[in-house]
Amino acid sequence: MEALLKAGLPVASSCNGDGVCAKCKVMIIEGNENLSPPNETEAFLQEKNSLPNTTRISCQVQILGPIKVDTTYW
Repeated sequence: MEALLKAGLPVASSCNGDGVCAKCKVMIIEGNENLSPPNETEAFLQEKNSLPNTTRISCQVQILGPIKVDTTYW
């Protein structure tokens, strides 16, 4: 989420990055291997919202290398 905001891209969120709403989800187009593994909060939100492993919660994931993402709200 922080990287998206720094890049000037809008990020949907109603919890301000607290890992509650999952509105900041992004689809990973390339570079899934360059992301941190899901933490407990993200894994819970992925399961609760039936999200595929190529969809990540941007406020919970750390970028470790190049990635390409998309969202439904851009």
